[in-house]
Amino acid sequence: MNLNKFLLINLFSKLKSESLFLIATFFAIITSFIILPKFSYIDTHVLMILFNLMVVVELYKKENVLDFIAINFLKKYNSQRIICAALIILVFFFSMFLTNDVALITFIPLTIIIGKKSNFSTLKIVILETIAANLGSALTPMGSPQNIYLYSKFAPAPIEFFKITFGISTIGLVILLLVNFFTPKEELIFELETPIFKKNINVFVSTAIFISVLLNIFFKLPIIYITIFNIGYLTYKKENIFQKIDWILLATFISFFIFIGNLSNIELIRSWMFNLLSESTQVYFTGIILSQFISNVPAAILISEFTTKWQSLLLGVNIGGLGTLIASLASLISYKLYISEFPEEKRKFFILFSILNFSILILMGSLFAFFI
Repeated sequence: MNLNKFLLINLFSKLKSESLFLIATFFAIITSFIILPKFSYIDTHVLMILFNLMVVVELYKKENVLDFIAINFLKKYNSQRIICAALIILVFFFSMFLTNDVALITFIPLTIIIGKKSNFSTLKIVILETIAANLGSALTPMGSPQNIYLYSKFAPAPIEFFKITFGISTIGLVILLLVNFFTPKEELIFELETPIFKKNINVFVSTAIFISVLLNIFFKLPIIYITIFNIGYLTYKKENIFQKIDWILLATFISFFIFIGNLSNIELIRSWMFNLLSESTQVYFTGIILSQFISNVPAAILISEFTTKWQSLLLGVNIGGLGTLIASLASLISYKLYISEFPEEKRKFFILFSILNFSILILMGSLFAFFI
């Protein structure tokens, strides 16, 4: 088999598992036959923010920064209840700054290792970590793709943004810790090897890039210069980072931008959507309900084209990340990581995930409906 054929087979195999990308691309192509797409539909600013955050995360992972912090923190405890609470808190706070996906990719494998070494089921804690990632990431503009997009599109004052998101995250964390209170107190015996961590140029540069991205998000520092520096640094250092970037996620965003840009310029649909989303309550509940079927990132992009009520939309799509397994892409990551280790527990995972997620969704969805 020649190299080109091998690469094509690998690409096809990977794409088969990226259903959201395939669906988004399909609709982008179909709607492009109805109305001619424009390059201006693509929000390059959001794409560059996502790219730079991905680079920061990969550099941190390369130098074991995240594992080093997490393992040193967890070594201080030996009660099952306290360790589970610590994992929830770690995921919750890491997701605020390095996105919900990254927090779960970092901590769920670690959780499973602790569970195997201590001989206890990690099913409930993995699900609680998933919820923690979705609710923790809701707080900040860089915590999740939908927040990055909405903050970039509507450019609210930081204080106005945090007024909306602070309640979601705070109440969510309290609920999670209350649920965790029913975890047994029994002592766990496990040993985790602390990874080697060296304070080198990669750690310094990745931290500088991360701070620069924050400055861009909050103070509009030009992202193009950060991106050029980032690419130049990785090329000069010959860091094997580019192939680890989630290019499919970036391509999915491009497809959604084209699809929704086309859709928003079809007059009949445009008029119907504006009527449907004329009230804050309608925007809020549409965000929650639509997220259950297409996930909260595309729901945020779609609804944002037909409303200026960003506060209700922000609330709706972040709370809407709870509920079904596809309501948040981060939840699918948890599911895949857990089931790859315990394939016989698919049904148990789905049932407990649905019970906990829908319970918290109904509770928080009803509560925040009074604040719209």
